[in-house]
Formats: sequence, C-alpha cells, structure tokens
Amino acid sequence: MSEDDIIQWQDLLDLIAAGRTSDLLCPFCKKAQVKMTQVHRVTRLECPSCRKYIEGSMGEE
Repeated sequence: MSEDDIIQWQDLLDLIAAGRTSDLLCPFCKKAQVKMTQVHRVTRLECPSCRKYIEGSMGEE
C-alpha cells in the first residue's frame, strides 16, 4: 500500500475513531459504502466495488 493510499483512508479512519461506523463512502471510487469487519482486534475496511482495503488494529489495546 502506498503512502498516498494511506492518506486517502485517513479521513475514514478518523470517522471510525470518532464512533461513526456506518454509511462510509469509499474514498477511492466513491461508488459504494465501505464494509467494516472485525476479527478479534483486527479491523478491515473494504470497498465491495473497487476492492481497495485497509486492515489493522484500532484504538487502545
């Protein structure tokens, strides 16, 4: 993943950190809502349209 991709995701990550977890539009294609899944401490955000994704742990552990 490039640094530019991470910058694109940052606004979405900020919204999620603030508690907004629904109606999140893909920052790349702007066509679909991002799907958020959590498995244990790993959160994955993925666009069903363009298939771009990011995953990692969020918040305090």
